[in-house]
Amino acid sequence: MDAVEVALVASPFANLAPLYEVDPDADALLIVPPVNQDFAPWREPHQPGEVNGVLKTSSTTAAAAPASRPGLRIKVSSKHLTLASRVFRNKLQFGSSRAARQSDGRIHLKLADGFDPKAVSIVMNAVHGRGSKVPKAVDLDTLAQIALFVDRFQLLDAVEVYAERWIAKLESSVPDADGRDLVLWIYASHVFRHAAIFHAVTKSAAARSAGPIPTLGLPIREKIIQTIDANRQTLLTRALSLVHSTVDDLLTTTPTPTATTATSSSAGGAKGGVVEEEVEVEPWHRNGNGYGNVNGHAVNEQEGVKKTSGWGAVGGGLPVTPVASPEPVYRSARGVFEQVHECDATRVVARLDELGKLADEVDGLVLESSLGYQRY
Repeated sequence: MDAVEVALVASPFANLAPLYEVDPDADALLIVPPVNQDFAPWREPHQPGEVNGVLKTSSTTAAAAPASRPGLRIKVSSKHLTLASRVFRNKLQFGSSRAARQSDGRIHLKLADGFDPKAVSIVMNAVHGRGSKVPKAVDLDTLAQIALFVDRFQLLDAVEVYAERWIAKLESSVPDADGRDLVLWIYASHVFRHAAIFHAVTKSAAARSAGPIPTLGLPIREKIIQTIDANRQTLLTRALSLVHSTVDDLLTTTPTPTATTATSSSAGGAKGGVVEEEVEVEPWHRNGNGYGNVNGHAVNEQEGVKKTSGWGAVGGGLPVTPVASPEPVYRSARGVFEQVHECDATRVVARLDELGKLADEVDGLVLESSLGYQRY
């Protein structure tokens, strides 16, 4: 059915649903049916083709029971509706039942199922210029439910200034991980034309989602879904290419380090400063006594250095690794030796650090074109 219909007979909710007065001189009655299902349910874990899962209304809360809230009757002005919404205008002015009125003297406008009564009442207060009745802050679910009503009835102009305030208060909680909240932000930021958040959340969706993002029953434009998924697949292709090339390089390189050297420090020099010199360390297995050898002098326990059999030492510092393990390179900074492992394998594996940077390079969606028109 249409998003709204003009009731030719009395609505079954006309005398049952609570009555909310927006305009005391109302000539129309907006009827919001009861809500009997959860809004934008999320199944975790979300996998392509998943049929079993935990039904959630929030990505951070436990499964909730199906919603059940009474409908609402809202006394409104048809003039305000026609000025604010082309959808209402077409229905009221050009519909075949434009003159139909009920026994209460008002035209009854019944909304389709799926709209939240609280969200509808908030928007109606904004449409009728009742700013004091419009909340200064809303939670993310309410923001998305307002966006749904605004989107279906083309009411952005009436609520745009309020939406900017609501979003500003929620902006610090915009997620960068896949989940229900991310989908709600994609939809809300698009409806309310918040370019910066729309770019950020679509970027996160492309970088973090395991597949095409679910719509959760929201009328997210198909082009948005397709563009995000195209960016996601481009990212995956680049990542797999990098992994494959790294594996190929590992299979063709020699994973052994260069010859081991050591740097020692000694007092001396023209000004009595510290002089650094590189010395070759004889591998432990070539030294007959099992100790290291620096500048041709054996280093052992008799020379005041505590040794472990089979290991060498440089100036009493770090041990020299056995030949069976990759030998480190020792570098000195004023007598302090540090171990630096250098080999082809290390340099090749270091390329995998680029994987972390790929997610930063994926692009989010641009809300508006250079001409100011919405692209999606």
